[in-house]
Amino acid sequence: MDDTVLKVALAGLLHDIGKFAQEGMSVDSEFINNHRQLYQPYYNGQFTHEHVLYTAAFIDNIEKLLPRELNKANWGLKDPFINLAAGHHKPQTEMQWMIATADRLSSGYDRANFEQYNQAVAPKDYRQTRLLPLFEGLLRDGGGKYHYPLQELNPRSVFPRQNTEKSKITDAQARDEYKSLFDGFVESLEKILHRDENITLWFEHLESLLLIYTSMIPAARAGRIVPDVSLYDHARSVAALSAALYLYHRDAGSMNVEAIRDPAGQKFCLIGGDFYGIQNFIFSDSGEAGKHRSKILRGRSFAVSLLCELAADMICRKIGLPSTSILLNAAGKFTIIAPNTPAVKDAVADVQNKINDWLIARTIGENAFGISMLEATPADFESGRFHLLYERLSDQMGENKYKKFDPDKYAGVVAGYLDTFDNELNPRICPYCGKRPSSRAAERLKKDQADKSWCSICRDHIFLGENIVKKTRIAVTTVDADIRGEDIKLLEPFFGEYQIAFVDGELHKLAREGHLLKYWDISIAPDGHIARDVTARFINGYVPLYGKEDFYDDRILEGKKTESKKEAMIEEMEEGRPKTFAHIACKAMNPGGEGYTGIQALGILKADVDHLGMLMTCGIKEKDFTISRLATLSRQMNFFFVVYLPHLLKTHPDFRDVYTVFAGGDDLFLIGPWNRMLDLSEYLKDRFAEYVCHNPEIHFSAGISLQKANTPLAKMAEDAEEALAASKNRGRSRITVFGETVTWDDFSRLHEIVKTIEEWRENKLINNAMLFRLNRFIQMAAEEKLLLKENEILLEDMEPLKWRSLFRYTAERNIGKNIREEDKRATAKKEFEKMADWLTVHGSSLKIAIWDIIYNNR
Repeated sequence: MDDTVLKVALAGLLHDIGKFAQEGMSVDSEFINNHRQLYQPYYNGQFTHEHVLYTAAFIDNIEKLLPRELNKANWGLKDPFINLAAGHHKPQTEMQWMIATADRLSSGYDRANFEQYNQAVAPKDYRQTRLLPLFEGLLRDGGGKYHYPLQELNPRSVFPRQNTEKSKITDAQARDEYKSLFDGFVESLEKILHRDENITLWFEHLESLLLIYTSMIPAARAGRIVPDVSLYDHARSVAALSAALYLYHRDAGSMNVEAIRDPAGQKFCLIGGDFYGIQNFIFSDSGEAGKHRSKILRGRSFAVSLLCELAADMICRKIGLPSTSILLNAAGKFTIIAPNTPAVKDAVADVQNKINDWLIARTIGENAFGISMLEATPADFESGRFHLLYERLSDQMGENKYKKFDPDKYAGVVAGYLDTFDNELNPRICPYCGKRPSSRAAERLKKDQADKSWCSICRDHIFLGENIVKKTRIAVTTVDADIRGEDIKLLEPFFGEYQIAFVDGELHKLAREGHLLKYWDISIAPDGHIARDVTARFINGYVPLYGKEDFYDDRILEGKKTESKKEAMIEEMEEGRPKTFAHIACKAMNPGGEGYTGIQALGILKADVDHLGMLMTCGIKEKDFTISRLATLSRQMNFFFVVYLPHLLKTHPDFRDVYTVFAGGDDLFLIGPWNRMLDLSEYLKDRFAEYVCHNPEIHFSAGISLQKANTPLAKMAEDAEEALAASKNRGRSRITVFGETVTWDDFSRLHEIVKTIEEWRENKLINNAMLFRLNRFIQMAAEEKLLLKENEILLEDMEPLKWRSLFRYTAERNIGKNIREEDKRATAKKEFEKMADWLTVHGSSLKIAIWDIIYNNR
């Protein structure tokens, strides 16, 4: 990457660091007096935007914590770095105007509004301003009832807090909060790796650190601006826009102030990436995965995250852009801000061809990467217009789904396919995917020689699946990096360019040589701590592991009738090793009497946010829809699934046996004990409502299917998808389970009914036989509801109308017959009359409550 590009992006990333530093560091009056004229605007007899002085002071005071290049006179073109970062409110040079223009576009200002903002004076109580959640005002008016705490990023701080008398803080308390946060930032900044070995890699670690410490700080605290954009997202957007502007004007030969300030001209190119066929990629199943099923499942899911991360990175590297140019990246899609130059379009086309050549060859045409490009002017980023630009890009990406790859290039017979099979391997075709030839290179890496031969790709997926539960750090390197040992890296590097290795240490040598492209920490500790010395990447879901308590859990052997089956189950158990689906299914059983009750089954939960496209494009008012708000909203939505959810599963005692297949963007796919999944779905619905400030316009739908542990993966996915589709098709904000679709409120009511019926069972008011009989009444009540919607009812169809009389007869004969006292028996029958009301109200949906009890007590 060109040094000046990185310099400009870094200046954009740090241009507002003074808003953070201002409250945490002391600057002597001499520095302030000497630099006011240089950096601060002056209006109506006073200086404004004091934070720019602190941006300069931060860079000046902590020189030893920053790479040496930043203070070298010959690093990058023209301006000293300190002036480039701090001069955006009083720009004097072409380079400073580039940062100032990017700052304006990130906030959606046109020229006139930006000049007005430049004159704004921060109110005296600006320190007490807290970041407001965008969720509260999506698709509705009002707001201001919630705020985010001024804390570092963790699974608790991502939830907004309600404004109360207790939440009000004084100016002194606000100062203390800022100082505590800033002190933590500076302490962590000192420990960032690769500062002296590789500035590009250090830049990525710094951006990650800023995410942790500034994503809860409002970007704007002066003027008539709603503080709902985080300092992190604003700074990141400015970095992306600045880098694109510099490359455009450099290549166009128009590096002058007038050209840079000109809002016309197609200066930008928005690049949208979309990974097609994610479900097929993850759930492709030949039915012979055996003991490696869970490994290959999580390996494939993790590979999807890597493919998307590295595809976006590959485009940026080819163009010469830093990682901050990737504005959005979640759920298999990404958006990059690039300069609109012929070289960029050629680079994107080359990368797309390379990615699809690699993907289609290895997935036999099941997967491809779509890349869309849209030209834009600076004026397109101004408020009132940016929503149209984003809609156009979304529409183009949607259209491209129908032309996933070039049929002239990729369709037809796969030449040489049969020649790739090795007749000496057994089997010749990989048993895990059922489509690629087994590989002799993969054969050498089998840990258990009893295993069947496999292909290189499935070996890599199993390798990923094994290591992401053991290791917390991942090195992404060049293919020629000196990583010794085939067993700690991929056989098939991604796109032929990116090697993945699970190695320990600080990797200074690899960084210095330029072979270490990325160094990620993919973990969140039980206490919520996120790594600060390298780049934190939230791309790894929670996987339940065996603990000591599992060795004393008799449920694992319950129902295993032969000694050989018991021995096989015990053999799989090892502390710290991922639990198998069979073990997870066992956890659904409940202690009862001398043993356990309930069925051994998995619950497959699939859920996603309703109308996400509408929320993203129409949720924010047109005049407020800016690139930085879009980035903030996208990130905050994603964090429920990638920050909060894995931590919840790791720490909540009821959900530690739940396995994450994927979660991110706006959806999730989880596998766990079937009864825990019913509880988890409602728990997540309630937590999500808290997360989005109880905005009734934001909700998700879910579907749950029950499966045996040995069900093929594709069947699990298909049934869960059908259940989710039923929820979507019947009005959204619903859940489907046991084939019944209900609203979330009704699901909660049915949960309460379960508790009441369980009390009846404990008090001998009702027995299991009566519960089974209720299935017939549920069916009749449901049929009656349908009949009553008809204009006329034929005589032969009237059978369902008899359910009330039959129900009363059955209740009279069976309810309370084990109770001797007449008055108590009468009371029991009176109590049971609630069931008739439930049948009338819920109809067939009452099956959810009844089957819940039956399956838990079988």
